[in-house]
Amino acid sequence: MKLVLPSYAKINWTLEILGRRPDGYHELRTLLQTVSVADELIFELLEQGIEIVCDHPDVPCDETNLVHRAAKMFAGFTGVTKGIRVTIRKHIPTAAGLGGGSGNAAVTFLALQKLWQINLTPRDLFELGAKLGADVPFFFVGGTCLGVGRGDEIYPLADIPAEHLLLVNAGILVSTREVYDALPPELTNHNAIHKMPTSFEAAYAAITPQDGQIRLKNDLEIPVLARHGLLGEIKQQLLRAGASGVLMSGSGSTIFAIFDSDEARNGAQRELSQHGWWCAPARTLGRDEYQAVYRQALANLQA
Repeated sequence: MKLVLPSYAKINWTLEILGRRPDGYHELRTLLQTVSVADELIFELLEQGIEIVCDHPDVPCDETNLVHRAAKMFAGFTGVTKGIRVTIRKHIPTAAGLGGGSGNAAVTFLALQKLWQINLTPRDLFELGAKLGADVPFFFVGGTCLGVGRGDEIYPLADIPAEHLLLVNAGILVSTREVYDALPPELTNHNAIHKMPTSFEAAYAAITPQDGQIRLKNDLEIPVLARHGLLGEIKQQLLRAGASGVLMSGSGSTIFAIFDSDEARNGAQRELSQHGWWCAPARTLGRDEYQAVYRQALANLQA
């Protein structure tokens, strides 16, 4: 039995650092969004064991791979003794701020529920996902979501549509730890958490556009651009090409741009791809569309 599923990327419309928590993690408030760029994961049942195959040289196929860790965690939690082979066809750049590995892990949980014929409760699913990575729970929901806490507490919001996106990655590797270490003190001291909203409604109002305009913000962008000037140059090139908004996604190093038309977006893609950079046209995926992809794929397997 074989199951083929897409594993979509995400961008962050906003990412705010609200302070450092007593447990050492940073308190975040972020607006997450699934987009149409996707890896492809192929799941095949085995009698036992976990095997990972990937066509990308920078993706490990051992126990450090998030897909392997997700399968091992699922098996350990449920007591399942069956095996699985997962072939990962990468289209999302690695370590790019696009949630590629986290999405792969989330899709693995969804696939194993079907193939191993055991369903987790939503609470168990979210708790296990959060243990693997802060972005993993978001990929169980999709669309536009508010993420708070470490970014792993997810609240669905009204979808923000954007049809003409361009994602650009110049292959710059960014250390997430170094980025957080370089944040200014006003964003990382314990007292900064006074900026945290006191309710979901306050958090929603703080980041949800009231006038139809997406207000882009990423507190991690300043330290990353200070270390990697090329990313600032990419932003300027995209703005000169007609983008109405440009921002780094997550901790980088992918830059996404919003255009008003396919023509403008495609022109920017032609210009920037001449540098040898990865450039991918994309659009947002609303929550209904995102979830329907998986419902249909899993239903077709049963049929």
